[in-house]
Amino acid sequence: MLRQFKINLLQKEIHRLALFLDVDGTLYEIEKSPHLVRPCFKLQKKLHIIRNKLGGALGLISGRTLNDLDRIFDNTQIPVAGNHGAQLRDALRSKDYPANAKKIEEIFYKITKLIGRQNNLKVENKGSNLTVHFRNSTIHRKEFKKTIMKLVKHEPELIFLEGKEVLEIRPLHHDKGTAIAFFMRTKPFLNRIPVFIGDDVSDEDGFETINKQGGLSVRVGKYKKSKANYFLPDVKSVHIILNQLLKLR
Repeated sequence: MLRQFKINLLQKEIHRLALFLDVDGTLYEIEKSPHLVRPCFKLQKKLHIIRNKLGGALGLISGRTLNDLDRIFDNTQIPVAGNHGAQLRDALRSKDYPANAKKIEEIFYKITKLIGRQNNLKVENKGSNLTVHFRNSTIHRKEFKKTIMKLVKHEPELIFLEGKEVLEIRPLHHDKGTAIAFFMRTKPFLNRIPVFIGDDVSDEDGFETINKQGGLSVRVGKYKKSKANYFLPDVKSVHIILNQLLKLR
């Protein structure tokens, strides 16, 4: 049974923690379109203060591209993982895992040809990943999901994932769990207790990695089938935890 996450779980460990945060549905409410999420100076300042308290051990783990994360967080120096772990950047360097961009482009073309301009679907080609956004659509999702799954079925290097209002096609061997594991092997995350807060199906790989490393996995929203050990009710409660972190010494 999931237990609600409390700040007292962190108080004695503040100098030994590594904090990883999802973006959409965790730091920001989910908008009708991903591009409606705008930079927030107050949030940026809060994250930098917390990062300093943690000795630099704070990372953003997102399905967005690095370019889009730079737009939202004003080219932050905070370590980030984009495209569900296919793109990584710490404070010193960037790393893009090779992906079959040609195959993603082929699937992108097939999907856009299939749906045309109907149903208000948005298909986003991220190079190594492909995302279909349903937030404003009335399309029959179950049937469309079957169609997407057929396109991916015979692609051994790609995997299909259904999240909140999205369908994702991404590389098989790179996910939010592999991104967190990468950071945990490098300074300043090395030998720290990892904490990951996320809200969606794509965050479950991250929760699994966190659990294996003896950390604290936290899902936003109470989901019975989650691998997370703790939960927070909503985005507002995430910011309450962040504000409490600001006060810890």
